[in-house]
Amino acid sequence: MLLNITVSDDLHYEGIAREFVNRIQNIRKENGFDVTDKIIVLIEDNEFVREAVRRHAAYIASQTLATVVKLTDNFTGNNVRDVEIDEVVVKVMVEKND
Repeated sequence: MLLNITVSDDLHYEGIAREFVNRIQNIRKENGFDVTDKIIVLIEDNEFVREAVRRHAAYIASQTLATVVKLTDNFTGNNVRDVEIDEVVVKVMVEKND
């Protein structure tokens, strides 16, 4: 019996979403946010992550207490970070939603 080790698109996108959750949680911690703080998450509209964010924005939001998870090309402010997802660098901004 052979084991099929190909990763479907669905699993690939889910994996990217889980990586974003991990990176966003680390950013929350580094910024000193309270565990209960609501946040806004902006993610660079990059072809590599676009479909994963579109499909799993609600999951990312629920796991990180984000009221907004949105793809964008325009970042303003000083809270922009470069994160690496599967060897691709993507800009992410995490801010408190006051």
